[in-house]
Amino acid sequence: MKPNKTLEITKPSNQLKLFGYEKYFSLFDDLYQKNKLPNSILLSGSKGLGKATFAYHFINYLLSREEDYNYNKNDFLINEKNSTYKSINNNTHANFFLLDSINGEKIKIDQIRNLLTFLNKTTYNKGLKIVLIDNVELLNINSSNALLKAIEEPCEKTYFFIINSAKKILSTIRSRCIEFSFNFSFSKKKFFFNNLVKDYDLIFNETDLDNFLYFDSHGNLLRYLFLLKETNISISENYQSCISHLLNAYKNETDYKILNYASLFIQNFYNQLSLKNSERISNYYNNLNKILYSIDNLKKYNLDKKNLIFSINKIIKNEG
Repeated sequence: MKPNKTLEITKPSNQLKLFGYEKYFSLFDDLYQKNKLPNSILLSGSKGLGKATFAYHFINYLLSREEDYNYNKNDFLINEKNSTYKSINNNTHANFFLLDSINGEKIKIDQIRNLLTFLNKTTYNKGLKIVLIDNVELLNINSSNALLKAIEEPCEKTYFFIINSAKKILSTIRSRCIEFSFNFSFSKKKFFFNNLVKDYDLIFNETDLDNFLYFDSHGNLLRYLFLLKETNISISENYQSCISHLLNAYKNETDYKILNYASLFIQNFYNQLSLKNSERISNYYNNLNKILYSIDNLKKYNLDKKNLIFSINKIIKNEG
């Protein structure tokens, strides 16, 4: 492996190279050039597939067209000297608004009010106005309803890019968007992962890729490896220890994103168990649902984390 180049996972807004979405980028560009790009676009697919990275790249292309160091659509690259890239990452771009969850929590109504204020302002140089909504599944009912009219009746030159990680959202929001669903084959995810992992000092093997990329995304596998990099745990050989480590990390940090990764890891764990022992699929399914229900309640209510995490670890340990 190459020496460590980054000390944390690169955020989608900082990913300078786009992998896997070239044909979709060209499709969106063609629609835009013909004035047929939908004003409200829903990007759906599993967490960690690179949907947000794709959105940031296309948004950079739209907003940097008249700038120096503008987007390189031949090589699908963002130039670090690009002023749109800098201002979006500094949260100072006058024509761009990001609506996202904070640490995996529900998106609050106050955040929607800030969005509505942005939509009512005049854009800089009368240019495009672009809204990126990430983790739309984390909108609560009040926030979703407040968002509906803005999506249904967008102002001129206003585009919404809405990212949904293959989870249920309000049908009223879905019906107001043109939806693009993404999925990639095992070989594609393996190719993307091997390109992404070059920037990190992570230990993995082919078995890890085989065990995870059939069921999960390349982005999630990268996050699992990163979260577990300071341990000596093999993600393929000791699922139980990996899950326990992630749950304990959440207990210490109360970061919903870590809890979400633990949930995905638990689902992979039960997928593998089902493949090894099909006669117990019903039991596995019931236990998995029980655990996911407990985790969902852990997010919603102020429960005793210590005891609940202990009971989840006990169920998983007893699977043998």
